[in-house]
Amino acid sequence: MIKYLEPKEKIFTKPLYKEAFFEDSDSFVNYYYEEKLKDNRILSDIEDENVKSMIMLNPYTISLFNKKYKLDYIVAVATGKEFKRQGFMRRLLNKALIDMNSTNIPFTYLIPANKDYYLPFDFSFVAGKNEYNADLSGFKKQVISGKKTDKELAGKILDFINKEVSKDNDVYTYRDLPYFIRELKEIASENGFINIYSDKKGIVAIESFWGIKKQELKERIVSSDISKREYGKDNIMIRITDIVELLSNFTSNEEIDIIIKINDNIIDSQNSYFRIEMDKFSSKITGISDIGDKSFVEFDIADFTSWIFGYVSEAKCRFINFSDISSAKKSLDAINKVRGIFINEFV
Repeated sequence: MIKYLEPKEKIFTKPLYKEAFFEDSDSFVNYYYEEKLKDNRILSDIEDENVKSMIMLNPYTISLFNKKYKLDYIVAVATGKEFKRQGFMRRLLNKALIDMNSTNIPFTYLIPANKDYYLPFDFSFVAGKNEYNADLSGFKKQVISGKKTDKELAGKILDFINKEVSKDNDVYTYRDLPYFIRELKEIASENGFINIYSDKKGIVAIESFWGIKKQELKERIVSSDISKREYGKDNIMIRITDIVELLSNFTSNEEIDIIIKINDNIIDSQNSYFRIEMDKFSSKITGISDIGDKSFVEFDIADFTSWIFGYVSEAKCRFINFSDISSAKKSLDAINKVRGIFINEFV
């Protein structure tokens, strides 16, 4: 039976979690099941107490052009060994995406262990791994560890992070005090710690390390005043789940009115035509059932994703019924694509 698990049923996923993610330490797994299961959703194929397959949907507050959404970060995607290659995960992922569409969730995201697993579901890369190469030895360093910290210090850390990640990013994870308290517990589960670097004006960098057997960098955020952010390997994949809700946040450099056709083999309501009316201040997105012989631009949903999120500069699309495609290209170019994404979460 495919269902979203009730709170008391979530513990039934632990054997499958430990089977699939056997490299996770016992202390981390204990943290995960004590903390993350408080507010996440788990979509599962379950029989009695036997979980055959599961997807965990962990909620984060994501800012999209300064509008905050509670979005699902897809993690702990797993199928029992005896149930693999029988379509269990395909059914779960399809249902999760369709359900998100029904509740007007603009997109979902993940960090893939294997990108080829998610490409058939029209996930697309939209961002590389955030990296900084900065010499912080000249700054005052404060180290914090454990599960608790001073609220005043936590407030300063959060102010620095939210200010820094919002500078050049239209999409980023917004962090509040509950987020930070949970982050401390997560780091502590792997004997980790946080370094805080400051000058006379305040915090200039934050970095966290964790790992029971081997300490590794978990995250580093450095002020743009002293270091330029670099990008590592492909990292974040996004799947658009409500294109109307998503595009309602976009604007354009000039007034445009254009019809697009989205090909989506999973979410039927997105496998359709949409009229985009947009200017410098607002946008109006309308679904169209019949366009007759009107001209339109056709996108596969995955190609549209990588383009609208600014990961590729050239739109991979088809221009249909245009006598002159230059005006259509001009309209597409006028749309202000996403400028920067900052999502660093692991789980």
